Amino acid sequence: MKTINKLILATVFLSTIFVVAFAVAPTALACGGSGWVNDGSTDYKACSGNAVYWFDECNNKLDLFQQCTSSQTCQNAQCVNINIACHTDSDCGTNGITGGLFCQNNNVYQNYKTYTCNNPGTASSSCSNTTSAQLQTTCTSNQTCSSGSCVNTCTQNYQQRCVGTSMYWYDSCGNQGSYVGTCGNTCTANYQQRCNGNSMYWYDSCGNQGSYVGSCGNTCTANYQQRCNGTSMYWYDSCGNQGSYVGSCGNNYTNATLTVTKTVRDLTTNTTFATSTYANPSDMVMYMITVRASGNQDVQGVLVKDTLLSNLTYNGQLIVARSDNSYNNYSGDVMSGLNLNTISSGQTVTITYQAQVAPASSFTFGSTTLDNSVNVTCANGDPMADASVIVTKATVLGASTVSTGLTNNFWVDSFFLPLLITLIVIWMWRAGMFIGFEKWLDSKKKVRRGYKAEKEFSARIAKIHKAK
Repeated sequence: MKTINKLILATVFLSTIFVVAFAVAPTALACGGSGWVNDGSTDYKACSGNAVYWFDECNNKLDLFQQCTSSQTCQNAQCVNINIACHTDSDCGTNGITGGLFCQNNNVYQNYKTYTCNNPGTASSSCSNTTSAQLQTTCTSNQTCSSGSCVNTCTQNYQQRCVGTSMYWYDSCGNQGSYVGTCGNTCTANYQQRCNGNSMYWYDSCGNQGSYVGSCGNTCTANYQQRCNGTSMYWYDSCGNQGSYVGSCGNNYTNATLTVTKTVRDLTTNTTFATSTYANPSDMVMYMITVRASGNQDVQGVLVKDTLLSNLTYNGQLIVARSDNSYNNYSGDVMSGLNLNTISSGQTVTITYQAQVAPASSFTFGSTTLDNSVNVTCANGDPMADASVIVTKATVLGASTVSTGLTNNFWVDSFFLPLLITLIVIWMWRAGMFIGFEKWLDSKKKVRRGYKAEKEFSARIAKIHKAK
C-alpha cells in the first residue's frame, strides 16, 4: 500500500512540474509567427552584396563576417580572388599607327588606334579600343591622292611639241600623248615673246624661235617685281634688269621658303621619273624640275639655271607649267637662266625639257654616271637639286673573256714545231742512229734476266733446306 501511495505522489509531482513548465514556456511556432522569440543564435554564413554575413535559422542577417576587397567577389559564403582585366590603359595595348596609307578628302591618312581601360583596377574592368583616321600628308592643289600617296595631276593636251618632224600632244607633266601631225603646219606662230641674250624674239607654241622683235631692254616691263641683291631690295623689269632701290630685304621674306626637286626619265626606254635613271648611248632623256614656294609669303626673283655635262646635249622641248595656270609668266631659257619671276605662296612651277645622250664613241666600256645640278636663285637663298643619268656602254660578248689558246709565243703556240721534231726522230731511227742504244738496252735486259734467275735458284735451295 505504501508503494502505491509513493507511486501516486510521484506521478502527481511530475504532472505538476510538466503543467508549470508548459504554462511558462512559449509555444514553438514557425519563423515569423507571433509566438516566435529570436534568441540571436548564428546558424550559418552567406553572401550579401560583396561581403560575408552571419545569418540565423530564420535567414535574418546578423553580424559582418568578412568584407571582400575590390579584387575579390563573394561566392558560396567566402571571398574569392578574381583576375582584373586592367589597371591602366597601357595594360590593354600600345597606342599607335596601324594599317597602310589610304586616301580621304584628297589627302593621305593612316589609322591610329587608341586603347582604354574601363573601370580600372576593379572586378568589372575591361579593355576597349577606338580607331580614327590621322592625317599624314596634305596633297597640294595640283596633286590628287591615289593609293595612299599624293600624285601630280597632269593636265591632258597641255601643249603641242615636236619630236623630230612629228607633232604630239603633251600633258603638263611632260608625258607624250596622241599624234597631231607634222611640225611644220601645227605650231601657233607668235605664241609668246622671249629674250635670247639681249634680243627679244617671237616664239611659236612649239618653242621654235621666230622673228626678231627688238632689244630686251626696250620691251621689258618696268618695275615688274622686287628682288633681293645681297641684303638690299631692288625693282627688276620683266627681263630681269635691276632697277631702283626699294629697301632692306631683312623684313620682307623671312617667312618664305623655296623647295626644289629634280628628276629624270629615259624617253627611249620609257622609264618613270626618278632622281636617277639608266640610259644607253644616244638615248633621249627628259628632266623635270619642280620649284615650290612654301611659308606664308610669295618668293620673288626666282631664276632657274641648269647646266648639262659634255655628254648630254640640250634638245629643247621646254615646258613651264604653273599650278595657277599662268603658263607664260617666264622669260629666258633653262640653260642660260629661266626667269620665273614671282612664285606665290603654296604655288608650284614644273619645268620639263629634253636632252640627248652622246653616242657610244663618247663613252668608255662599262657605266658612266652623268650628274648635273639645277641652281635656283631667289630673294631667300640658292637651293639646288641633282639628278643622274647612268650610261652603260656594253662590251662585245666574249671579246675579253673567251680563251683562244694563243699566247703570242712561237715555241708554245707553233703547230709545226712538234711535227718537225717527230719527223726528225723517225728519220734518225730508220737511219740506224739508235743501234747502239738498242744494243745497250738488250744488254741491260740480259743482266736483269740473269739476276732474276739467280734469285729464283737461291729461293729454291732455301726451300729444300727448310724441308729437311
